[in-house]
Amino acid sequence: MDLRNNHQGRSDDQETQYIPAQNIERKRSDQYDTQELSAAEIRRRSQQELNERARKSQVSGYPQQKSKQGYYQQQGYPRNQGYPHNQGYPHNQGYSQNQGYSQNQGYSQSQGYPQSQGYPHNQGYSQSQGYPHNQGYSRNHGYPPQQRPQQGYQKQKTVKHKSRKKPLWERVLKGILWLVIVVFILYSVIVLIGIMRTNIIPTADRTRTDDAAYASYTDNILIIGTDSRDPETDPGRSDSMILLSVNSSTNTIYMTSFLRDVYVYINDEYGYGKLNAAYSYGGAELLMDTIESNYHIKIDDYVLVSFEACAAVIDSVGGVEVTLSDDEANALNEILISEVNELMGDDRNDDLIESGGTYTLNGKQALSYSRIRYVGNADFERTSRQREVLTTAMKKACKNPAALGSIFMTALPKVTTNISGLDLYGWSLKAPFLLMGYEMKQQQIPADGTFYSDTIDGQSVLVADFTENYNELAGTIFSE
Repeated sequence: MDLRNNHQGRSDDQETQYIPAQNIERKRSDQYDTQELSAAEIRRRSQQELNERARKSQVSGYPQQKSKQGYYQQQGYPRNQGYPHNQGYPHNQGYSQNQGYSQNQGYSQSQGYPQSQGYPHNQGYSQSQGYPHNQGYSRNHGYPPQQRPQQGYQKQKTVKHKSRKKPLWERVLKGILWLVIVVFILYSVIVLIGIMRTNIIPTADRTRTDDAAYASYTDNILIIGTDSRDPETDPGRSDSMILLSVNSSTNTIYMTSFLRDVYVYINDEYGYGKLNAAYSYGGAELLMDTIESNYHIKIDDYVLVSFEACAAVIDSVGGVEVTLSDDEANALNEILISEVNELMGDDRNDDLIESGGTYTLNGKQALSYSRIRYVGNADFERTSRQREVLTTAMKKACKNPAALGSIFMTALPKVTTNISGLDLYGWSLKAPFLLMGYEMKQQQIPADGTFYSDTIDGQSVLVADFTENYNELAGTIFSE
């Protein structure tokens, strides 16, 4: 339907309400081009025109205030009698705000003509210019939405990032790390429980040797195995004395057995006697003082191991493999029958060995094997058996960290030591790495060729050259 034909019969004043866009374009000046100027500039210039008209109206005799008598406030024209809001004169180039049509005279605001000057907002077609939004001409530049050209800008699409799966090696490493943490926590709990049950006693008074040798990279701990059947009532004698020396300079663990029959000076009170008598006279402190004064080796710490504790350590690691001769098998059985089974509360004939051969000895059997003295070269071979059992147990423990935890749970409560709880915990953390990474060596003192046998005061003793044995010790446990 052609809207132009509907207006052919209108008068001239009504014809001004429909003017082709081409004619309007010719009438528009650059000064009032509302598509060129900003809205603020247009309002400013329009206000200037209104002020100018008001001034002229005062000069020409039109009343300034007639709003209550049907006339427009500043122009003497009625507000709603066919003329637009402002005097029938348009804001822009002689046309009213809505192209010569009043707000309520026959054509609505959006009835085919644009809001301002007959021109559409967007390149020739208004938002509601008789054309539907989506019938050939879009709101932007006259193009339909499906054919809108890209002008350097594209709507950013929301990209959903999928969670990247971590690589296998990272997941495995994380799993191993968590496993290590869990094992560490469990191990620490077990160790701390064992330490809390350990008989830790302060070091008693000692008589130290000022010139005793020591090295910052070597820790010495004296392991004392007693023959006491009841440590609480009878301290017994030091049946086994093994100095455990951890040398961090050479990454070596030395196990040094001190022979019990060496003739030594004990102190002014007890004079001379066998080395194992020192423990009977004054306990672990006097024994350490005696070794210091005779061999000039500084010893600060000790661990006192009873029969039960020794058997518990062996059982914790699942026993130790030992090859026995027939004589050793018979001697082992005799010790089981005479004392060990009874001490453990078992039948006297439990766990006997039929003959020589290779066996995995349990705690009681290994303890009896370590006490064999009259087979072979007396105390020399006995100390060798003790070191063999201890070394085998330590090697098995390092292959099975759970065995270390079992040792702390079952064996520690049966030992007595002067090592503080904090230091014991530190040793428990270092022990697995020491046993796996350090070389283990054995020796006995006095060394071969540095002593001779003698009888003094009716006792069979060993007379040692302490200077040579000091040199032997210094060359091993203090080596760099």
